[in-house]
Amino acid sequence: MENLENIDDETYVDVEQMTDEITELLSNGIELNSVDEPFLKKIPMLGQNAINGILRHRESYRRFYSIYELKNCDGINERELDFLKQYAYIRDCDSVKRDDSFNQIHASLTSFAGRIYPDKSGYKKDVKNPYLGNPWQTYIKLKVTAGSKMFMNFSMEEDAGERFFSTNDGITDYTSASIELRNIKMIDKIIVGDYHVSFGQGLVMGGYNLGKSNCINGDILSYEGITRHSSTSEYGYYRGCGTMISPTKRLQINSFFSHQKIDANLSDSSSINSLKTDGFHRTDGELAKRKNAEREMYGGNIKWKEKKWSIGITGVYYKYNHLLTPNSQPYNIFRTRNRADNYNASVDYKIKIRNVQLCGEYAKSADGGFATVNHARIHANSRMSFSLVQRLYTPDYNSDFSNAFGENSRNQNERGVFIGADLLPYPHIHIRGYIDVYRFDWLKYQVNEPSVGSDCMATIDIGLGYNRKLTAKYRKHTKSLTDNNSHVFEKEMHIWRLTYKNERRTTINYKTIVEANKLFGWGYVAAQDLTLSRRNKRANISIRYAYFNAAEYQNRIYLSEKDVTGYFSMPVFYGEGHHVGVTAQWKITPRLQIYAKYSGLIYTDGREQIGSQTNEIIDGNKSTQIRFTMVFSM
Repeated sequence: MENLENIDDETYVDVEQMTDEITELLSNGIELNSVDEPFLKKIPMLGQNAINGILRHRESYRRFYSIYELKNCDGINERELDFLKQYAYIRDCDSVKRDDSFNQIHASLTSFAGRIYPDKSGYKKDVKNPYLGNPWQTYIKLKVTAGSKMFMNFSMEEDAGERFFSTNDGITDYTSASIELRNIKMIDKIIVGDYHVSFGQGLVMGGYNLGKSNCINGDILSYEGITRHSSTSEYGYYRGCGTMISPTKRLQINSFFSHQKIDANLSDSSSINSLKTDGFHRTDGELAKRKNAEREMYGGNIKWKEKKWSIGITGVYYKYNHLLTPNSQPYNIFRTRNRADNYNASVDYKIKIRNVQLCGEYAKSADGGFATVNHARIHANSRMSFSLVQRLYTPDYNSDFSNAFGENSRNQNERGVFIGADLLPYPHIHIRGYIDVYRFDWLKYQVNEPSVGSDCMATIDIGLGYNRKLTAKYRKHTKSLTDNNSHVFEKEMHIWRLTYKNERRTTINYKTIVEANKLFGWGYVAAQDLTLSRRNKRANISIRYAYFNAAEYQNRIYLSEKDVTGYFSMPVFYGEGHHVGVTAQWKITPRLQIYAKYSGLIYTDGREQIGSQTNEIIDGNKSTQIRFTMVFSM
């Protein structure tokens, strides 16, 4: 999805999970005369200006008579209009609604395989701690739906280097399943199995957020509630049961319970030093950490909703079967330690006053710390909106499941103010930008005193007609670093990106990208994309060539590229060399599609090996990746 290019480089997002949720959300299209604002807010590709424009147009004219009326809706830019043309439709007044019974069953089976050539050093028999399995990563995913009443997911995955039957609880290293029932009397949904939870602004239970760029004209979190876990990610989900009920139209009650075995790094006294979150179990040492700890969790959310405002209360209690004893370093002395449990509670709100939308959350943790984040969006008119986010996270606020707005990976030890603007001064010009200033009141990792920082970004999209677009982006990021003499200093990183797209909606489309940055030195990349497709859209092929030169790792460049379905590719370029990627899609029958990806990397900076970790080293200066995906729908 093209909009995912706006994800901040250092923001973790389970894109596979997000893609599955959005695909399911859009599986029945967007019926313009019945869709409501909560549904539209779940779609990251639509900004708040576009949502307001659709709702205002429908309110003014009572209904849509044609999808071409979207061109007349204020606040919809060209990218959003192209997206809506793919999924929007209008149901005839006399048409019969879609069958929601259990009899309308659909299923899809997805299989994936991929590997890297040549083999990494971990597959050699003479290394100290070799990988136990083969170099192939594989998974299968089965998804079954019955109308809008029942949904089921089942996944099995084996990472590269992992061995089949290496554990006692399944054929593969990772197995996940969930089933969801909806709209059974006053029960909105009930999920049994693996699921995700997100409430308020994410200070207690946070889902995925797409970073600062997408906060300019959208919510911090794209979705609130309990959702099934459908990706192959082995961390960030819960295993148990979750329910959502609506005793009245205004009252909504969510509750959830989870008990699961998790990976952890244990000390000699069997206390938990840290959680292991990468999901790899390739060596004897990694297998020893597999599911060696347990976590139990209870929680819920109560929300009262009115037309112009809502208020919610969230609480969660969780307990591990071992004491938490994180490493004693000055920067993390406020982390939960010498106890096995914790709890968090919060109050969140949303208020809409004419063209102003306010939302926020205030949270407390068992350690006595607190956190608050407040977000205001001001829609001056259909072509101008502003966003303001204030946050304050004390150093002693601890939440294992938060994912709210912020600069740090943890919502802890941070205060700051974010100001963003989204402007459409002319029909074919779209300007977005933000300024974020923040302070850390306590030490950070590798920064041995309280510090400050800032992050500024500006983007302008210029439509050149005939589906051509030029995008210019500038970002300045100021961070505090510690030198070899333990002195803290500020360092600025500048990033420039220029993108030209020609999407003629025919058989040939192309895109040119040039990006440069400056920190300790210079880094830059130049990439050319070419997409060829048949007129009947049964097959297409995308080709990318990139030349990069970033001598220092600090000047590394992230650049997303097309990949097989369900796989989000954002390779990191540093050093000097060439990159080639080829992705093909072939729709063999209406029910069977095949995707393939080839990518090659050649370094020309004189290196004799790729990688630095002992088991991840590749001999030589070349590497190749291949991936295959098959999707069969029934």
